Amino acid sequence: MDRVTRRTLVLGSTSLAALALALALLWRPSEPPSDERVRAACSSCHAFPTPDLLPRSVWRQQIEHMSFLVGYLPEQGGESFPVEEIVAWYEARAPESLPFEKALTRDEPGPLRFRRRSVLLGSPGGPGIATVERVEPSLLPSLAPQIAAPHMANGSLHLFSLERGPWWIGDAGHPARIRSGDVDGDGRIDLVVSDLGNPMPTDDPVGRVLVARNGGDGSFAVATILAQVGRVADAVPIDLDGDGDLDVAAGVFGWLRNGGAFVLHNETPPRGSLRFRPEQVSRRAGAVAVVPFAEPGRGLGFAVAFAQHHELVSAFQASAAGFEERVLWRAPHPNWGTSHLSAADLDGDSDLDFLLAHGDTLDDGVAFKPWHGVEWLENRGAEGFVDRRIGALYGAHAAEAADLDGDGDLDVVACGFLPQVELPVARGDARVDSVVWFERRGAEWIPWAIEINHPRHTGLAVVDLDGDGRLDVVTAINRAWDQTAVEEGPALEVWLNRGAR
Repeated sequence: MDRVTRRTLVLGSTSLAALALALALLWRPSEPPSDERVRAACSSCHAFPTPDLLPRSVWRQQIEHMSFLVGYLPEQGGESFPVEEIVAWYEARAPESLPFEKALTRDEPGPLRFRRRSVLLGSPGGPGIATVERVEPSLLPSLAPQIAAPHMANGSLHLFSLERGPWWIGDAGHPARIRSGDVDGDGRIDLVVSDLGNPMPTDDPVGRVLVARNGGDGSFAVATILAQVGRVADAVPIDLDGDGDLDVAAGVFGWLRNGGAFVLHNETPPRGSLRFRPEQVSRRAGAVAVVPFAEPGRGLGFAVAFAQHHELVSAFQASAAGFEERVLWRAPHPNWGTSHLSAADLDGDSDLDFLLAHGDTLDDGVAFKPWHGVEWLENRGAEGFVDRRIGALYGAHAAEAADLDGDGDLDVVACGFLPQVELPVARGDARVDSVVWFERRGAEWIPWAIEINHPRHTGLAVVDLDGDGRLDVVTAINRAWDQTAVEEGPALEVWLNRGAR
């Protein structure tokens, strides 16, 4: 298995797939490539991917893969295109290597102290955790959990608290994320599980949305509420129709032909079996994250971040004609690497902004891309969303806003995932930041390293684990995609916040 075909949460496609289609449609083998034709073809369905996005040595592999995609998507009318001429055009203009910063965070110790603890989840466990999510301790009073963690590789579902440790609650296929909410209306918090169904790229309908229904006695019964769809990356319980029960908004990554967004309308009768009516509201593949999103005059809806060559954020809100999509923001190029979306009011103006982590590297195997990091998509109302850079992080895979230093404003915590960087990372002049917090000081974001040289984190959560009034950081350890998969060892890292130095 090569690095180009492996994925983690989004598991899947070349981010330049649309380039292949455009080239096939607009080129004829007898026409030698020119700047004008390349730019016209490569900007017909997304921003133009300039040659400096990838090192010279990578372009052939990408373009040959695009040639395969033309045949894979025959409904687009694709036909073969002159691979050698296109490779020559890109290689003549691409850099030998991309710019590399030896360190992305400040050299001096940060203003906060952290103490690290590794967490074993028991059997089944190991370092294959896809994401971590905050849950309310009332979910299971006997354990008082604060974290839910799905094991993407072996399918096990876990809860965790610092005081009581881990608790296995059931199994899924290849779960990517766990969200919480009382979906059956019995007063107990249930868990909504996004199941990829297959960790490898496929358009087969293997994805599912599951509910781990809380029995109230410490047990959970896992039931399927959506099946026979593409690989599901995220599913969030939200009352989308205002009737008092929780529906589910699901983001389906799929691969190339079988993805999109679904609304699962909750029609569960009191004390009855779970019943949800699915409505597909988008067929765009590549959904990686779903968040609730409300706007004045539009009511409650949800936003979805799409990866692959789409690289955009869309809002979905109900209307008389059904759920309508509105694109809120587009990335500047198709190699952006969108990996996570979260929402927070970062500027205190009472509307929701977005945090976007973009650092996916598994489409092309290039670990260190200078544009990877965390963006603040500032909600400017009628003006739309404005991209404001928070900071760089190679392999950025998740980001959350939280007041980590207790000064009254929101900082940002982010983690990185670079499975092609071998562990242990070689010591030397350079360091690889793997968990970072960006301290907010007015309009400035100061990058401080919490951890370096362990870029194996596909998710994080910020929560006060030890009850001392300070927010701690929990990161998922995912080594299922190393060159040699690691099946045993710690599954979580806990960074206990010990306050100011």
